[in-house]
Amino acid sequence: MSTFASQDRSPTPLKQRRAVFAGAVRDCAAHLDRVLDNLGRFAALYDDSAFVIAVSDSTDSSFSILTQWLRAGRQGKVIDLGCLADQTPSRTARIAIARNTCLAEIHSTSLSKFDHLIVADFDDVLAPYVPAEDFAAAANWLEERPERAAVFANSAPRYYDIWSLRHETWCPGDCWHAIWGRHPKASFESAKIREVYSRQIAIPSSMPPIRVRSAFGGLGIYKMQFTFGARYCGTDGFNREVAEHVAFNEAIGLKGGQLYVYPSLVVQAPTEHLYRVSEFTLRWRLAMFGVRMHERWSRLWRTLVEAE
Repeated sequence: MSTFASQDRSPTPLKQRRAVFAGAVRDCAAHLDRVLDNLGRFAALYDDSAFVIAVSDSTDSSFSILTQWLRAGRQGKVIDLGCLADQTPSRTARIAIARNTCLAEIHSTSLSKFDHLIVADFDDVLAPYVPAEDFAAAANWLEERPERAAVFANSAPRYYDIWSLRHETWCPGDCWHAIWGRHPKASFESAKIREVYSRQIAIPSSMPPIRVRSAFGGLGIYKMQFTFGARYCGTDGFNREVAEHVAFNEAIGLKGGQLYVYPSLVVQAPTEHLYRVSEFTLRWRLAMFGVRMHERWSRLWRTLVEAE
């Protein structure tokens, strides 16, 4: 039995719903016990569940841990893609291959008839305990209207996944392309503060859902029907790396599907993606202090919610 099971406060079951959990894994062995505890409790909310996981370029025991976990009475498949790095140098392109492999397996089998596709990261994002009741609330909210296509997790202490994010005012374009293509006289530090760290705001879990064009943040719940024909892509037309989720999510949006960040479903933001004082000189520390003070007193998160 999970050591966390007793902490869930009677989550509402997702009656007559079935879900497939999917993810791309590389060297996640150190986190898998806790990640799988979370996902196992989420899966138990459904009448039926399955797991389709692709492992690539991994040098640890991730594949064997996942295979043994599935063999313990769970439905699904762990796909070993071996080493992709030799043929595909781009990291985001490799992740897209792994995610599309999962999609192909799901869409070509009876799993395509399941109701939800849950896309999860298997690293430290989902290692801390996440209440099953929060997951159930997000999934049930998703089902309340037919046009709602997906909900994505918030993160603590700040929303971190700006690269996958698209929102008219919060993050309208690719943050890293703006940094890489900055003016020659502009510093990397100023660009990263402007394009990434100033957008990593603390979103109160009490906020209503935030409509976006794309997001991820380590955990997304999709209605399966909206995922057909959508694919992940890790590079753009100029062969620049992009967040692979954007193409997938925007394809769903073109079908009329609505996507939301769901603030009360909270995962852990990886520290390596957040602002760290040690990386900046005093000048930029002071600049970042100003950004945080502006966020605190203006309550920027209030501007993100639109009436439905």
